[in-house]
Amino acid sequence: MTRSRLIWPIGGIVLLLVLYSAYWIYAGTRIRAGVEGWIAEQEAAGYTIEHAGIGVGGYPYRFSIHIDNPRFRAPDSDGGWFAHLTALRANAMPHDFSHWIVAFGGPFFLEDYTEPGSALELNATDARISLVYDENGDTERVGAELRDLDITTHAGLPPDIRSIEELLLSGLVEDDDRLRLRVTARGVTAAAGVLDRQVENAFGGTAHIARVDLEVTQWSALARGANALAWRDAGGVLHIAESELEWGPAHITGTGDFTIDALARPDGRLSLRITDPDALADALVEAGVVPQENEQALRLAAMLAPRGPEGVSLPFRIHDGGIYLGPVRLGGIDG
Repeated sequence: MTRSRLIWPIGGIVLLLVLYSAYWIYAGTRIRAGVEGWIAEQEAAGYTIEHAGIGVGGYPYRFSIHIDNPRFRAPDSDGGWFAHLTALRANAMPHDFSHWIVAFGGPFFLEDYTEPGSALELNATDARISLVYDENGDTERVGAELRDLDITTHAGLPPDIRSIEELLLSGLVEDDDRLRLRVTARGVTAAAGVLDRQVENAFGGTAHIARVDLEVTQWSALARGANALAWRDAGGVLHIAESELEWGPAHITGTGDFTIDALARPDGRLSLRITDPDALADALVEAGVVPQENEQALRLAAMLAPRGPEGVSLPFRIHDGGIYLGPVRLGGIDG
């Protein structure tokens, strides 16, 4: 009697394991077919994708796709760039195929990205992307994490950024056609020669933190063809719910709204809160951003501006191609 009591639970556990294993094998086969189908679609669009093998593992806890030594070549219509990395891995839980976490392994090499012969090498201790899809297969949420990113230029012009200690990104498309995006970067170091020597002396070569929480309305109009003017004509607005910059003497937060003008130039206003306006004014004058003849106007504007627990409030405006901090013009932008 005791033996029969044990047989039924053990038999049930064994049956569940058999059924789960069968499901895992079936789902793994479908996942592999899906990856191969995606590669075929990209190649039909003109891309060249090569690899040393595709594997599906992770049993029994997760589904894990391994792509060894992947290499991607874009068609000339998309820039003709070439990318190569050691490994690519994507993980999903057995009960939720709508959420995948993609991790990049080894150095990431990018060639011909700006001109033929240009070459970059990117290294990071952690590099992953989180993707969440809706029931139609469209991307609903996206997140990214990069830690200890270091960029080495082997050929061609270097990018403006040499390294980032940490980069966090999260995005969500709302039902009312708004893209909500949060980007936080810490320890952002500019590449050699990017910053003017006076600017680097005044502010330093590394920004401690740069953060922005923003919303883009009429997102589909922008995402559909990346046409900024069509997005503006649809009533698109970039709303900055919160932003923060700590770079040397610049300790600034702000909120505001931007769109673009008829020449596709940014147009809008930020309400900035400056912790130490005197230190910032000194640095702007030392860096040559604000001419000395405008120094007193900037200091007077800061003196008369409203003060709060987070510092002095000053408007930052971009209008008709001009860039203004308070009453002082900092420069201009081309169309």
